[in-house]
Amino acid sequence: MPLVKFIFSLLLPLLLVAGCRQVEDESSVVAQVYDYKLYQDDLAGLVERGTASEDSVAIVSNYIDQWVRQMVMLSKAEKNVLADISLQMREYRNSLLTYAYEKQIVEQLLDTNVQESEIEEYYNLHSEEFPLKNTIVKAVYVIAPKKLAVAGKLRLLVGRKEFDEDAIVEMERLASHYDLRGYYESDVWIPFANLQEAVPITTYNEKLFLKQRRSVVIDDDSLRYYVRILDYKIMDETSPLELQRENIKSIILNHRKVELLTQLQADLLAEAEKGGYVKRNR
Repeated sequence: MPLVKFIFSLLLPLLLVAGCRQVEDESSVVAQVYDYKLYQDDLAGLVERGTASEDSVAIVSNYIDQWVRQMVMLSKAEKNVLADISLQMREYRNSLLTYAYEKQIVEQLLDTNVQESEIEEYYNLHSEEFPLKNTIVKAVYVIAPKKLAVAGKLRLLVGRKEFDEDAIVEMERLASHYDLRGYYESDVWIPFANLQEAVPITTYNEKLFLKQRRSVVIDDDSLRYYVRILDYKIMDETSPLELQRENIKSIILNHRKVELLTQLQADLLAEAEKGGYVKRNR
């Protein structure tokens, strides 16, 4: 009933105004549509002080014309959809009250403490529910001028067979000493596309590239990029737990909330039935 709701919301303020004027002096009525009346007081403040008289007349006349059209529509709406609107308003009130009560119960009783062991257990049992939407990597890199005294050292550093935390520390040290830009968050998963935005890596086969190239040195017109890819996961593989931890926590809390409210409904029903407050006529 979108149209009915729109009409009702449009006309309700005027309906309230009209309904509250049952004892006004009839001589102050400036317009009437069926049982709805527009009074002189309703026009107060409509025209700003200093407005020319002919403009004032036009403003008041237009307002009255609009009011008349709206009251005609409202009268028709009352006869045809008022019962339906009243039902919808009752249903909305019931839903609002129920929601507010459930929210109050959840805030008071829901256990929001989720253990890491619960998160890991859920992830292990439902890992197929978390496919990656894009390829992700763990990587570090340094961006340097092509002609740099330690260029060879950087190349050897990112190309190490055993690339550990000490290598990352050395990269950061060299970058700091020569004022080079870089990225060293080796434990953070980032989209491969983000790495490609920072480093000019071009490939038509992400999986093959990442499988074969753990160490990457790329040149552009003026810069050289030293990249070490530490780990990767291809799109549609299972997303790592690190990326899903907060999501899983929300899922667990939502399950608890559903269980809490289901139990609440059962307890309230049992209490009402025990007290004889529930009657079923079948």
